[in-house]
Amino acid sequence: MSNKEEYKEICKRHPEIPVFSQYWWMNASNGDNWDVLIIRDKANNVIATMPYAIFKKFGFTLISQHEFCQHTGPFIFYPDTVFEGRLATYKKLVFEEKIFQKIISQLEELHADMFWQNFSPRITNHLPFHWAGFKQYTRYTYRIPNIGDSEELFSRICISKQQYIRKAQKRGFVTTFDMPIDEFLDFHRRTYKERGKDDLLDKWNCRRFIEEAKKNGQGTLVCTRDTEGTLLSAFFLVWDSEWAYYIWLGVDQKRKGEGAPSLMIWDTLEYLKGKTKGFDFEGSMNQGIGSSHREFGAELVPFIHVHKYYSTTFKILDYLRGTAQRR
Repeated sequence: MSNKEEYKEICKRHPEIPVFSQYWWMNASNGDNWDVLIIRDKANNVIATMPYAIFKKFGFTLISQHEFCQHTGPFIFYPDTVFEGRLATYKKLVFEEKIFQKIISQLEELHADMFWQNFSPRITNHLPFHWAGFKQYTRYTYRIPNIGDSEELFSRICISKQQYIRKAQKRGFVTTFDMPIDEFLDFHRRTYKERGKDDLLDKWNCRRFIEEAKKNGQGTLVCTRDTEGTLLSAFFLVWDSEWAYYIWLGVDQKRKGEGAPSLMIWDTLEYLKGKTKGFDFEGSMNQGIGSSHREFGAELVPFIHVHKYYSTTFKILDYLRGTAQRR
């Protein structure tokens, strides 16, 4: 059995593995151009996994992640004994260090010219990578960690957002959770064009992501319309057993002040109950976008970007092109 075949079975048993690292997402985003590291203990038990995408650029090999992944990185299966007793913190760090050393060793055996990935917020320790010459910098996402209590959830939303939600409700706007794919893609393309931007969804086969998410029961298209059925806002919603993710947002810029995007998020939080535990706004370092997410009571959560150049030639080329990882 190949690593990928085994990983498919691992993902079936562990729905808590982040959706961006799930077998079906890796297949949808990368086709055959991906693989996975599987880390085992002395008893041959799987203790960690790390899927990765494989890219070719100018004849060089890059080990990375798809552009539409917030994060991949290692996923660790901690044994219960790690968290027992007064030495729990020590045991956890030692356990992680052994896993990361094995990952680093396996990465070197791939003979790539460069490695980079964003690690899940679950991974807060990158010291073994630092010791091995990897560079790191911090990125952020915004998360609502508990979406179970509607009353508590609404009370944490800023007054201005609450007013937008109520305004949209009074106008009779309706949020649904199964819009046609073609309509979504056309709407997303149009809203980006109105803002003078190229739509990244045109760069990739995004239909496949949506179809696979629906087939696996881990995603859908969300939209809000007015009483005449006019589409005002839409996004792609995906989730695992721990978190839901808010991606590929499209908004009618001329009518965004009517509250449709705010209502759409609120209705989505209600829709997700019983499906997952928390809501992730899928990260942004943009000041304006971050401000909007904070108004929903979301917490600022760091995650780390880790990279290493194995090839000096590719590093120089990357710097000359202005695309180098500089930190």
